[in-house]
Amino acid sequence: MAPLKFKYPKSLKDIPLWRQRQLKEDLLWFLKFSPVERLECIEREWEEIQEFIKKFGSKKYETG
Repeated sequence: MAPLKFKYPKSLKDIPLWRQRQLKEDLLWFLKFSPVERLECIEREWEEIQEFIKKFGSKKYETG
């Protein structure tokens, strides 16, 4: 199987308008939180991911 090659935009013109609007909305939503609130959210998500890995990790069910 050939390795995947990612195609990154070289300029803003390479990003479709609908995606530019979506990125702008996401960024504005993200910026309404303080850095401390953002960090707390990231920490909470990290803990949830770790719990998921512990519960459904690849070694437990040998799906590796």
